[in-house]
Parts: sequence; structure tokens; C-alpha cells
Amino acid sequence: MKKDCAVVQDLLVLYEDNVLKDESKELVEEHLRGCEECMQVYEESGGELPVIEKVPEASEEEQEEAAVWAMKKLTKRITYKTVLIFASIVAILCIAWAVTDSLGYQLVDGYGGIVEMIYTIPTEDIRVTEMYQLKNGDIYCTIESDKEIGVEQIADWIIPEGKGGESTDEALKEIRFREAAFWESNIFRRKRISIIFNLERQGTAQGSDKRITQSCAEIRVCGKTNEDTLVIWKRGQNLEEASESMEKEAIRLYAQEGLLAKAIKECDNMGWDNYEEIFGDAGLSWRGEGSSGEDWGVFSSEEDSFFLN
Repeated sequence: MKKDCAVVQDLLVLYEDNVLKDESKELVEEHLRGCEECMQVYEESGGELPVIEKVPEASEEEQEEAAVWAMKKLTKRITYKTVLIFASIVAILCIAWAVTDSLGYQLVDGYGGIVEMIYTIPTEDIRVTEMYQLKNGDIYCTIESDKEIGVEQIADWIIPEGKGGESTDEALKEIRFREAAFWESNIFRRKRISIIFNLERQGTAQGSDKRITQSCAEIRVCGKTNEDTLVIWKRGQNLEEASESMEKEAIRLYAQEGLLAKAIKECDNMGWDNYEEIFGDAGLSWRGEGSSGEDWGVFSSEEDSFFLN
């Protein structure tokens, strides 16, 4: 007799009296169902094993309903997790934006936003290739960049604090260049740009009849931070006189920016009275005479430049 059989047969009396613990009872029943010898001994003593009820198999409809319920529960769990992850990402981006924005105001005077901070061209990528003095005292300047210039941000006539309504010779001119962002598809991009800087202006102080004169002491290009600056002109700096072709180009720039009166005045100063010829040489067109008897013009050009007044 096997050792297991001997143990089970010794426990049969206790099993029949129903005094075994559940674990021992299950052990005896499991052995009896698998051992013919012990089962025979148990049956001879008049014993009978309990019938194991079989759980009926679920119908196809019940199985389908259970599957749908499980999928809904899983989808709900995934959706909640997705929303939680998305909300966390949005929160992180908002915090990053706020921190970057705050940092931008500290690093850049006249801060114009994160886009401008990211796309602003550093001064190391800016070169002055031409700088000449026009006959009227303005400066003709050509700037080139290794990166494509998309937008010019001009902070013109920066007056010392407290001197806004007074004459001063300490005014500054600043200009900042930035690349066009990838979504700004309608912006013309170029690596070379011509500028005219006027160095003096006269007018009447606001709220009074006092005539004042403000003149520029320095022109500089600003990069990504307050420390990233490039001075391109200072008072006292000697410049070559502009050639006749540059004088004509300057007239084109005046006219393109709508400074028609100044363009005509410069023609007169140069002794050029054939406006059609001058503007034609500059790539512009000129036509007509206004109803008041004053000359007026319509200008167009393929070049892309601007004028700081």
C-alpha cells in the first residue's frame, strides 16, 4: 500500500464524521477520485463522495456581452489615463512658456515674445558691408547676414530718460533682425538689406511752441539678449561720401517708404529735375500731376528695403 493511500484510509473515519478541516477534506476527496483502491475501501464502508456541480458554459450571447463590458471598462481606463497625460503635458508647457516669457523680459529690452526671442538673429551673423554719408547728412547702410532676414524690428529715436520734450544730442537708434518663423510663409526672406538712417530731427515739443532738435549719437544692432549688441556707427565716425548711384538709391528708398516730398527735395538738392529719368533709374515709375498743380508719383520696385525716419 502506498504511503498516501495509508494516510487517506486512516482519515476516512474522520472524513465520514465530517470533523476534518476544509483543506484536509479537499485532500481526501481529491485522492479518492484518483485512486480506485481507496475509493473501493470507502464505498465498502458505505461512503459516498459529494457530486461536483459543473458550472454551465456561458452562451455565445453572454460571452459577447461580457467581452463588450470588458472592452468598455478597458477603454474608460485608457481614456482617463490619456486625459491625465495630456493635461500634464499642457501644464508643463504652460509653465515652461511662463518661465521663458519671464526670462525674456529680463534678458531683452523691448521684449516682443518668445517667437522673437527664438528667431532673432544674433549680431555675430550680421555684417555691415556698406556705409556712406549722403549729401543731406543721412547715412546709407547695407547689412548682410548669413541667415535669411524675414522681419526688421525698429526701435527708432530712443531718447534719454527725461529728455523726451527737450533738445538732446544723445539719442540712440536700434534695430533688430529676425528670421521668419516656419508658419510665416508670406514674408519675403533675404540676406542683404539697405537702410537709410537720418541723424537729426527737429520739431515742436508736445504741449508747447518750443522748437527742439534731437540728434543721434549711436546706431546699433541688437541680438538675442541685452548684452548681444553691435555698434555700427558713432558720432565722429568718418564716412565716405555716397556716390551718385547711391544718392539715387537713397531717393528710391525715401519714395518707397512714402516720403515723396523728401525724395523730390533730394532730387532738387542734387540738381536733378528730370524726375521720370531719376525714378526710372532707381527701378520706380513716376506719373502725372495732381489736381492742385503739385507733382505726385506712384512708385513700384522689385527691391525690398526700408527707411528709418
